[in-house]
Amino acid sequence: MSLAERDEQLCQLLNTQFNQSGVRLQSAAYADLLRRIPWQQFWTLTFRPTNSGCNGSMHPEAADKAYRYFVSCINRSLYGRVWSKRPHRGIQWARGQEWHRDGRLHFHAVVAAPDEDINRLINRYEWHEFWYREFGRNRIEAPRSQMEITGYLSKYVAKGGEVDVSRNFGAWVPPMLDYTPRPEQCALIAGDRST
Repeated sequence: MSLAERDEQLCQLLNTQFNQSGVRLQSAAYADLLRRIPWQQFWTLTFRPTNSGCNGSMHPEAADKAYRYFVSCINRSLYGRVWSKRPHRGIQWARGQEWHRDGRLHFHAVVAAPDEDINRLINRYEWHEFWYREFGRNRIEAPRSQMEITGYLSKYVAKGGEVDVSRNFGAWVPPMLDYTPRPEQCALIAGDRST
C-alpha cells in the first residue's frame, strides 16, 4: 500500500468516525496528517448568494464541482491540457468545508505545487479575480510559516466540517518554502521604522 493510499484511508476513517466526543482527537489527527506536507497557499473560497439555492446555501455537490473546476483551471494553466496525465497529476490540496452563520457553504483549503513554490508559478490576483467573477468572495494567500498551517483545516473539523483531499494527496512532497525575509523586505522594514 502506497503512502498516498494509506493517507486516503486515514482521511476516510477520520471522516466516518466523527462524533462530538472525538472532535479534539480527530482535529489533532488531521493536523498531524496535514503537517507532513509543506503547503504553499491558503484559500478561503465563498459562494455569493446568487449562486446559491432558495435558502441561501449552495448544494454541496455543486460547490464541490465549482472547487474542482477552479483547481482544474489552475492545473491547466500551469501544466497544459493533459495535466492529469503528468506524473505528479497537478497541484495537491486538502480542503475543509464549513457552513457559514448565514447558511452558505464555503471552503478553506491548503495547496502546493509539485516542483516549485506555487506563489511564484501563478498570479494570485488573477485567480482571485477568476473566483470572484465566477463564484464569489475569496482569499488566496501565502502562509507566513508552516506553524500557521497546522491548525488551519483541522479547526474546521472541530466545527463539524469535513476534510477532503486531492487524488494525488501524499504522492509527492512539494519543495519547502523559504520564510526568511528577502533583502529588499528587510530594507523596507528598516525604512518604515526610521520614519
